[in-house]
Amino acid sequence: MQDVKKKQDLRVELLRIIACLMVIMIHVRPFPFSGTDLRDAAVLIYVLNGPAVAAFFLISGFFINKKQTFSHVFGRFLTGVILPAAAFVFVLGLIRPWIDHPEISLMESILSSRPLTILSDMLQGFLAFDTVRFGLYADHLWYIFSYASVMFWMPVILTLVKHDEIKVLMAMLMIAVFHFTLQNLSALVILPVGIYIPESVGKPAMYTVAGLLFYSFIKRIRNHNDESGKETGTLKHGIYFYQLSFIILFVLSSVILFFLQKHIYLTGILSGRTAEELSTDYYFTSWHGMICGIQTLALSGAILLIPENILRGTVAKIISLLGRFTFPIYLLHYIFTNHFRAAGVEAWFSRVFGESSAGLILYSLIYTLFIFAVTTVLVLALTCIKKIINTGLNFFGSKKTRNDDYE
Repeated sequence: MQDVKKKQDLRVELLRIIACLMVIMIHVRPFPFSGTDLRDAAVLIYVLNGPAVAAFFLISGFFINKKQTFSHVFGRFLTGVILPAAAFVFVLGLIRPWIDHPEISLMESILSSRPLTILSDMLQGFLAFDTVRFGLYADHLWYIFSYASVMFWMPVILTLVKHDEIKVLMAMLMIAVFHFTLQNLSALVILPVGIYIPESVGKPAMYTVAGLLFYSFIKRIRNHNDESGKETGTLKHGIYFYQLSFIILFVLSSVILFFLQKHIYLTGILSGRTAEELSTDYYFTSWHGMICGIQTLALSGAILLIPENILRGTVAKIISLLGRFTFPIYLLHYIFTNHFRAAGVEAWFSRVFGESSAGLILYSLIYTLFIFAVTTVLVLALTCIKKIINTGLNFFGSKKTRNDDYE
């Protein structure tokens, strides 16, 4: 018996697309310093892209339900995440010289590579659960292993969901929030003696549980709005109140993060740290910060409550298509951001928009969309090639079956 496919939630797909664009924009690297000057525009860009990874972890909890089994979830994780990532890392090892040195041909890069060494590194990294050892060129794939840590907690989460132990899930979430909030505070101030930071689930699992509970809350708001609309013939304004509240919360949390992050940079300058060192210090603008967690929930809520009648026709088809492409785009964009940087394309875009704050923001946005478009075209081409191959195999397979039946 085949499972009936659930209706695709376009608002979730839109959230995936936005999170994917945020990841690319972070990797475009609009460093917050030009020489020794602090760039407020770059700090703002980092702040607004903070929810990138957290949103993906949050989405992973949206579709956990009672009907799922651990073997199904784990099998889908292996085939849909680990195997594509492993294949990508192997190919990345073959073409890395071409990525960093455009003057080298693609074929020359492949022929000069060492496939057995690449496979050996991957095996060691997989056993050590270390993205750096998984592949010398897979440093941006730490997200994959972070996501893998959710699998360790999935048996517990699924068991609690099957038995409707929502209060226990909320308790797990509160302990994790308390734990990581204290960790965040300890990075700013010395905590009073005697405050114990309890052990908790990891941040990826925390976001997954939060996603499960948050998406249930969002669906209740939607259902209440739909039922009220059927009774009165019009839609209630309650959903817009929630959406506006999420937007205001996103703005407030982003403002707070901006000043916290700028404080860290200014403190670093006063302490004698170099601009190069500070350019990699983005503690409060990353998904590790709990304020960024609030920012992620607020952004997600605002998107998930977009009226369904807005996402129709061509817009719906584009969102549906791109939403399915976000993971391969996440994998492949790394090739283009690095190859285009080495080839001077990134520098050309930067010069076009100039050194001003407005120019930096426009550069980050336009160049991110350019990388996204190039990667999307490649993914679409690979998808079409795969369909053609599958069609050919099915054709010859069915032809062989008919011949066998005839004989």
